[in-house]
Amino acid sequence: MISAGQIIRQRRSLLACDGRTSIPAGRFYRMLSRVMPVPWDAIPWSPAIHFGLFVHRVDGIDPGLYALARDPGKVEKLRQCMHAHFVWETPPGCPASLPLYLLERGDARQLATQVSCRQEIAGEGAFSLGMIAEYQASLLAHGPSFYRRLFREAGAIGQVLYLEAEAAGVRSTGIGCFFDDPVHDVFGFKDLAFQSLYHFTVGGYVDDPRLTTLPAYGRRVKARQRGMDLP
Repeated sequence: MISAGQIIRQRRSLLACDGRTSIPAGRFYRMLSRVMPVPWDAIPWSPAIHFGLFVHRVDGIDPGLYALARDPGKVEKLRQCMHAHFVWETPPGCPASLPLYLLERGDARQLATQVSCRQEIAGEGAFSLGMIAEYQASLLAHGPSFYRRLFREAGAIGQVLYLEAEAAGVRSTGIGCFFDDPVHDVFGFKDLAFQSLYHFTVGGYVDDPRLTTLPAYGRRVKARQRGMDLP
């Protein structure tokens, strides 16, 4: 079994997806379960970020658009703000504790690529997602400075996904360039109640031969071996 320390040290951002690798449904559900807020204690406010997912290669799950409500009490609010024709079906084998819903079946690879500034990593992985923030109500309730907290929440979610991807034998990366209005059009958001805040993708990775990987903290290890004390 790989230790948590090894997973943390080996974590890398993917630079390109192979366009072939799929992941089992059980692993997909586990990844999403890990970003649910309970028993999280790293964020001292109620979850304000949900997922709009583009699922491409998950074994046993139909490709298409999905939604994950990180606060189960917000499912109905999301439903009301999204397209009326979405089906809102629970995918097969999904844990009862995971509020994940199929919205629309279909090949979403090109769509995911287009809304993520035409970056192929969004369409060639196992899945990608937009982190959809409860926007207007959060800022009205907590003030403009809460905008930064929304990104803190997005960052914490991203770090969990990075580690879960490594543990699954794939990799992931954040996608900072995306077209937010087209994302809103895809899912049906028409006002500022929800805002696409950040994107992420998970998939089989392609190594870049230009990069060199060195042991973590190698400089410190060598210094200790020589009896030196580095700051």
